[in-house]
Amino acid sequence: MAIIQLMGGAEAGVADFSIAAGLVTVAGVSIDCAARQEDGEQHIELRLANGVVAESASGAYVAILVVPARRYREEPITDEEGNPSVQLVPEPLDPNAVVVKLWPFAAPAPVAL
Repeated sequence: MAIIQLMGGAEAGVADFSIAAGLVTVAGVSIDCAARQEDGEQHIELRLANGVVAESASGAYVAILVVPARRYREEPITDEEGNPSVQLVPEPLDPNAVVVKLWPFAAPAPVAL
């Protein structure tokens, strides 16, 4: 399971969230961390703007997902001329290395129609 960090006091509420392997869902926004993994660590910000939680919004923080940098293993190979070499093969995401930072959050009130 991912590492959960509460950025407010223990009494502060946080957005609803769930974690299933590399899929993290916060306030209804799902992020496939394996698909977002790159050679450098990735920080995915979820913010509240105009009552909607979204990535790349400009409002208050709801969560930040920290996806670790992709790791590689070396596999020996032989080229067409018989020379030994090494190929770098990406390792799958370790979902236990994902960090989910949750900020205090109160769900926005429903809009009356």
